[in-house]
Amino acid sequence: MQQSIPEIVSIAEACLGGLRGRSALLIGSEMQQQPYKMLLQQASIKSIYQEETPQRLAMLLPHVQLLMNMPDPSLPDSAALQVTAAAIAQGCAGRRAPLVIFDLAETPSIEELAGLLPAVCLYTPDDLRSILSQYKMQIA
Repeated sequence: MQQSIPEIVSIAEACLGGLRGRSALLIGSEMQQQPYKMLLQQASIKSIYQEETPQRLAMLLPHVQLLMNMPDPSLPDSAALQVTAAAIAQGCAGRRAPLVIFDLAETPSIEELAGLLPAVCLYTPDDLRSILSQYKMQIA
């Protein structure tokens, strides 16, 4: 998904009706986060929280409208760092504003049940590949 970063940020902007005044949480290594952070800042996003792991997810979710999870596939324990629907539900308790989640891993790193939570819109790796391939076909 690294080659489609501008398109992914554009999708996020469309989903949220703009990024100005919004907040995002980026989970992953600094190297993976940097290109997204730069484009989000150019789109006038208000705040960007950055974490290497999802350990503080439930505490940070009430403050964001956009979550981008990009676990490092080279880490041996990356499967143990999968984001659960329960963790997202805990962070969304009492939430009224929508939460858009992008799972930017090669294989799912966010439990798909999270997409069934109220006010949560989850884009899985397969969803994103499908959207991006349709987008590229329209350009061609």
